[in-house]
Amino acid sequence: MDFEQYLSPPRVAVIEVAGQIGARLNPRELSRTLNSVRTNPRYPAVVLDIDSPGGGAAASEALYLATKRLSDKKPVAAAIRGVGASGGYMIACAANPIFALPTSVVGSIGVIWTAPMISEALERVGVKMRTRAAGEYKDMGSLFRDSTPEEEAKLDALIQSVYERFVDIVAEGRPELTREQVAALASGEIHTGAEAHEIGLVDRLGDLNDAVEWAADAAGIEKRTTLVRPKRGLLQMLMTQGADSVANALVDAFIDRLDAARSERLLEARWRMGR
Repeated sequence: MDFEQYLSPPRVAVIEVAGQIGARLNPRELSRTLNSVRTNPRYPAVVLDIDSPGGGAAASEALYLATKRLSDKKPVAAAIRGVGASGGYMIACAANPIFALPTSVVGSIGVIWTAPMISEALERVGVKMRTRAAGEYKDMGSLFRDSTPEEEAKLDALIQSVYERFVDIVAEGRPELTREQVAALASGEIHTGAEAHEIGLVDRLGDLNDAVEWAADAAGIEKRTTLVRPKRGLLQMLMTQGADSVANALVDAFIDRLDAARSERLLEARWRMGR
């Protein structure tokens, strides 16, 4: 072992994939983290700590591709500790193997598109919407009117195309299953980790520690880990810390007010009892 390795021995990078993709989980930040770990020799193996119900199709696929590039270069395991569903499971398919707890929620292989219909509500309050568009289908999916049969057919085709891509990704990541078997499982249904293991969506039952042990063995290193998070700029950190400080101050003030109100009621009760 050279001097540099002595000071900074190789470690398993643990990367959190937590929360809804596109909301709590920023796909751009996480993609940068995955790419950074891919080129960092300090991390010869990686574990994805997954607890995500998924999110947008494009964002989920972008993270899948970033993870796939990483797994093409280094051993990558996925550990589904809570939820690995929809886009969360898509990302896990770039890893090999996939671990899950017996009680984890796994699967939901499918695509959904939703949009509120508010035209009737607007009519009840006397509001009308005017739309001008160039292009026959530019207004397709509008919230302010019903879709035409032609538009419904095009939306169905779009959803089916994304669905087929999802099935392809799972089939590529689960080579022991045929594409036909994956398609049969791609009903949008969720499974426990134990069920997912039985039907081939999960390789092993285990927790994050089991995944780390596998990754360390695969890379031939000792079991040392580093939690790698997206890097944030100074302004972003200050804003986050400021928001936390404000939130904590509000909570403290609320608790103080409750204590004061409780004391006032107690004094008032004693005063009445004294009379």
